[in-house]
Amino acid sequence: MASAGPAIGKGRKKSLDAEINLVPFIDLLSMCICFLLMTAVWMQLGTVNVKQAVGTDAPSDSAKQSELDLKYTSTSSLELSVKHAGSTKLYKVNAPTNEERLKQLRETVQGLAQTLAFNSQQDLKTQFGQNISAAHITTRTGVTYGELVSVMDVFRDIGVVNLGLVPVKE
Repeated sequence: MASAGPAIGKGRKKSLDAEINLVPFIDLLSMCICFLLMTAVWMQLGTVNVKQAVGTDAPSDSAKQSELDLKYTSTSSLELSVKHAGSTKLYKVNAPTNEERLKQLRETVQGLAQTLAFNSQQDLKTQFGQNISAAHITTRTGVTYGELVSVMDVFRDIGVVNLGLVPVKE
C-alpha cells in the first residue's frame, strides 16, 4: 500500500500504515457460508400438527360431542374410555408388542363409529372430527416417545385434532 506519510529511514517515526492480508478472512467467511448452505439442506423440522386439547376455545355445541381418554395401564396394555352423552364406555387393548396394540387400537377406534351412531353414507373421518371434541393420552413410565407418537397418529388418522398428553408422576 502506498502511503502519503513521512518517508521511512530519515530519522522520523515509522509509519503506522500496515498492510492487512484479507485473503484468510475471505477464505474463512466463504467456508462459513459453504458450511451454512450444506447443513441447511439437512435441517428439517419434524412436526405433528395438533391443537391443544385443554384451554382452547371450546365449541359451543359440546353437548353432543364425545371425548376419548386413553390410559396406559401398563407398558403393554391400554384402556380407552369414550365419554358420550353423559355415559362412559370402556375398551381394553392388551398386546405384547406395540404393533399389535396399535392394530387393536385402530380396530377399536373404527368400531366407535357404530357406538357413536355415525351415518354410514358420510365420510367417517369428518364425522369423527366433528363429533369428538378431544382425545387425552395418559402416559406412564416405560412408554417410549415413538409409541406415543404412533398412538397420536391413530387419533389423527380418524380426524381428531384436539390431542392432549397427560403426564403422570409415579
